Amino acid sequence: VFISPDEKFKYMIGGRLHTDYDFYSADETFQSNFSEPASGAEFRRARFFISGLLYNRVKFKAEYDFVGQTAFKHVYLGLTKLPFVGNFQVGHFFEPFSLEVFTSSNFDTFMEDSLMLAFAPLRNIGASFYDSILKDRATWAIGVFRPTGENPPRIQSDDGYSITSRLTAVPVKLEKGRKLVHIGFGYSFSESNESTLQFDSKPESNLTAVNFVDTGAFSVEQAHLFGWEAAAVFNSFSIQGEYTLVKVSRPSGNSSVNFNGGYVMVSYFLTGEHRKYNRGAFTRVSPRKNFLEGRGLGTLEMALRFSTIDLNDGGIAGGKEKDVTTGLNWYLNPHTRIMFNYVHADITGAPAVDRGDLHIY
Repeated sequence: VFISPDEKFKYMIGGRLHTDYDFYSADETFQSNFSEPASGAEFRRARFFISGLLYNRVKFKAEYDFVGQTAFKHVYLGLTKLPFVGNFQVGHFFEPFSLEVFTSSNFDTFMEDSLMLAFAPLRNIGASFYDSILKDRATWAIGVFRPTGENPPRIQSDDGYSITSRLTAVPVKLEKGRKLVHIGFGYSFSESNESTLQFDSKPESNLTAVNFVDTGAFSVEQAHLFGWEAAAVFNSFSIQGEYTLVKVSRPSGNSSVNFNGGYVMVSYFLTGEHRKYNRGAFTRVSPRKNFLEGRGLGTLEMALRFSTIDLNDGGIAGGKEKDVTTGLNWYLNPHTRIMFNYVHADITGAPAVDRGDLHIY
């Protein structure tokens, strides 16, 4: 962090490096329907960013990912402490939807987000107002975006747009956050003429080249996303869950379709720490004693997640999937972590044809 002598200019330079090693095994039914993924390794993320605050009012961030082809992530300019509306920013950033999305990949409990990520708008170019209120016990955000694309764009069209909003609240907060309850709701409306929509999902492993549940591209006029989220922390134990319902209107002559997905996860710190929370998202875990500092061993966390997605409706046979993921995290210090995940993916087609089980280590 760099701060000018008059404290009117503040800059930060940083980045992240995430490396994955994956091993796969599948049953005979899976192998008869899909090609078994090849085990391997990859740089999942290799990012560099610079951010800052000018005159304590104008903020900016430019973040780039160097995995594959260099790509923009967060690139925006914003104004802070505005009367009545709080904050404003314009650029390329996350649409305000989902607790899981708004928790940084640096702080995720698992190596990959749940199957429900298939519905999340993720990053697009747009403009947004947002603020925290009630002494940071509640947050709100609303923005208008164009589908410029990430993983891939939710609605593929030259003239599409979306309006996305999110509200969160912490009705219970005790002992400086060691005990708290979070609730939230998100809504996104998208509309476009002569556009197509596609939902697909990998089985909570980025190395797989195939999405085993996939609607394929289909014509769409409007899409409504409704997202409910809740979490609770009780000392070293936490529980968190989300559910997303998608309602899609198609051109005349085609029936509307509904898709849905969600997850429930629990975690427990064996060394006594707790998940930390700030303004609608979970943040960095800091060990009580860092690894090799004195007799410090760092922090150990166990976690379990069940997630599901259903992409079958109205003649669209995208398939269904249920994943059970177990995790063990070792935090050597606040900025270094070693993670192990085991994922059991159970995949079915339409209406209920077993397409096999995949095991990911």
